[in-house]
Order: sequence, then structure tokens, then C-alpha cells
Amino acid sequence: MSTAKLSKLNKKQPVNAYEVIRRRIVSLEYAPGISLDEKSLVDELGLSRTPVREALIRLAGEGLIELEKNKGAKVSELNLQTLQTIFEAGDLIERAYTRLACLRRTDDDLASINEARLEFERDLNNQDVAAMVHSNTEFHLRIAAASGNKYFLESYRRILADHERIAQIWYSDIFRSDDRSANQKICRQHDELYQAIEQGDTDRAEAISIAHAHACKEGIRSSLSSGESLIADLNVQTEEY
Repeated sequence: MSTAKLSKLNKKQPVNAYEVIRRRIVSLEYAPGISLDEKSLVDELGLSRTPVREALIRLAGEGLIELEKNKGAKVSELNLQTLQTIFEAGDLIERAYTRLACLRRTDDDLASINEARLEFERDLNNQDVAAMVHSNTEFHLRIAAASGNKYFLESYRRILADHERIAQIWYSDIFRSDDRSANQKICRQHDELYQAIEQGDTDRAEAISIAHAHACKEGIRSSLSSGESLIADLNVQTEEY
């Protein structure tokens, strides 16, 4: 978003520094590893230092940026090691909260999960990658919330912060390659996962969750293979319960 556009926006509504900076990181407008100059952000957003600094601290808490003493802030790296840790942690946490969601979900939980599922489908049909990233995150977070375990929810929220950047790459590549089968698989797995949770089928829900995570790994490996040779070595395995 240009300074001119931000100035125009300022006349209509206050700029939320956290939302603006986070969106730029997740969309990869701010590339992994680049430095973020606080003063430049203050000038561009037309805000005082306090909200910008608070936004950077909040984003550091999410792991999207790193704050270094006397060095300022930089966008967290997104490399092979990051991907490995995301998938390792995500594989285990997803399976646990999905099973609990099957046992504990309420009618309100189901309505909320289904709302995010349908929103993702609309965003996909509109080929709106940024919106897809957001609605996909909401879909999975709402399942985690239905588990009734705040520790799973907060841990998974942290994982998804990095996963959003990965999804940005994958979804963009899907549209570039016009791979309709990949789109259909994502929607089908979301639908099947929702139905399994609705029916309280813990084993089926867990199996779908595992298959969905595997599809994500394969998609990311394929998307990055041409530009990131190290991704070929990504083969995260976790023990079965």
C-alpha cells in the first residue's frame, strides 16, 4: 500500500499499524529476513511511534518478526528449518485438537466452523489469495477453539502465523498453474473434516486432518522446488499415537 493510498485511507478511518504490517508480512510484500525501520513505518503510516512499536512487539510475540537490541526489527526467516518445525508441531497439535473438537464441539462451534469453510470456498472462487489465507486460518482456528483447550488453541495460533506465509506461496502457485484438482482437494478435505467433526467421528476426523496436512506439504514442496532446492529434503515424520 503506497503512502498516497494510506493518506487517503487516513481520512476515512484510522490506520491499524498491526494489521497493515502483519498483512504485508503474510502476503510476502515484506520478504523474510528484511529489516523494518520503525521511523520509516511511522512516517508512512502517519502514526506516532507508540502504536507502531506496540505493533512490532505484538508481531514479535507471534513470531513473525524478530526484535534485536540496538538493531531494530526484521521479518522472521522462512527457511527449511522453519518449515520443518511448523510441520512437526502442526502435525501433532492438529491431530490432538481435532479429536477433542469431535467430542466437545457445540452447535455454535459447528456453525462457526462451517461459516469459515464456506467463506474459504467463496474466496477460492474469487481467486483472492489474501482472503483465502485468512479464511483458511479461521477455519482451522475455529476447529481448535472447539476443542475447548486454550493451550492447543494458542499454540496452534502461533503455528498458523508462519503457515499463512507458506499458504500465500502455495495458493498463488495453484492459480498460476491453473491446478483445479488442488483447489478441489482443499475444499473436499475441508468439507469432509467438517462432516466428521459434526458426526463426532474422531478417527475419521484425525485421518482427514493428517491427509490435509500431507497435501499441504506436497503442495509447498512442489511450489518451492524450482527456487528452493533445500525443500526437496523436507520429509517431516511424526510418530503415530
